[in-house]
Amino acid sequence: MFPNSNFFKAKFSPASLLISLVMLLFVACEVPFSPNAEWKETPVVYCLLDQDEDTTWVRVEKCFLGEGNIHNYGGISDSINYPAGSIAVNLLAYKNGVQTSSVLLRDTVLNHNVGAFSNLNQPIYFTPIRLDEQCMYKLELHQVADGRLLASTDSIPLIIRDPSNSLFVRPTVYDRFIFRNRSGGDPACQIEWNQFENARLYQPIVRFYYSIQGDTQYVDLKCQTVASGTTQGRLSTYYSRQAFLQGVYEALKDDPNPKKYLKTVDLYLTACDENLNVYMSNINSGNSIDQSYEPYTNIHGGLGIFGARRTKLYHNFDADSSLLPPDGLHYLLKNLDVGIE
Repeated sequence: MFPNSNFFKAKFSPASLLISLVMLLFVACEVPFSPNAEWKETPVVYCLLDQDEDTTWVRVEKCFLGEGNIHNYGGISDSINYPAGSIAVNLLAYKNGVQTSSVLLRDTVLNHNVGAFSNLNQPIYFTPIRLDEQCMYKLELHQVADGRLLASTDSIPLIIRDPSNSLFVRPTVYDRFIFRNRSGGDPACQIEWNQFENARLYQPIVRFYYSIQGDTQYVDLKCQTVASGTTQGRLSTYYSRQAFLQGVYEALKDDPNPKKYLKTVDLYLTACDENLNVYMSNINSGNSIDQSYEPYTNIHGGLGIFGARRTKLYHNFDADSSLLPPDGLHYLLKNLDVGIE
């Protein structure tokens, strides 16, 4: 005989049934479990090599599981930072598979002005030695006390052009930095460049200059990223006038100061290798809570990223200085209502 329907609803509702099953599970399974495993230190390493820079920087910290509120650990500097002098960070150079040098990086402290840990001094390791374009590089992290290897990387090449060619990019922005009408789209300029050897992803950056009371300032406006092609030829992208004007507006809208329009722009080209490309793609694809993913790392014995990028200033261009409506660039900038005169 089935029980009274009202009794069934009162005593065996879905919620109470779920609670009963959970209680049964914990009674039947007496395996001890702690969400915090035995304390274990894991190095976290961040380093991006850039052959155009005169200094190489490496950030090294550590992560671990511990008891209590994890947010409290972030307020204790020695919980994530290695004590000064306790580790040695070496940058090793290889040419044709043979090690040619090993540089012990110096340690210093930099102030981090933004983010959750802005009140802390940030230990960082560096070397002022300029990188050799013909070499491959790897990192090794050792414990000073006993020489134990804590973490290491595979060797990676820098982002270079074919050694037989000169190192430059070739944007085509006509004779000046102006936006021309093109079929099927907004007025735009076309930016072209020769591919770099070992580069996987590119991002042109337009630097817009202005001045406030004689003090020259600038805004960096990022163009659309472009993946490398299958052959070592040219790549290009279009940068629309609307994107340029919107970028200037977003950057300057909260600054009430009068600004003088400086009729010049610089064009940069930033490129990164496959390591950094995969790392960024992995981070961007892991924002959803309904999917599981394993963070990308190429640090053996630890976590983090060791990659290469390149930022190369190509050229300074004269910008469109026309005040004539409706398409003069100076005219359009003045009408953004951000203080440009």
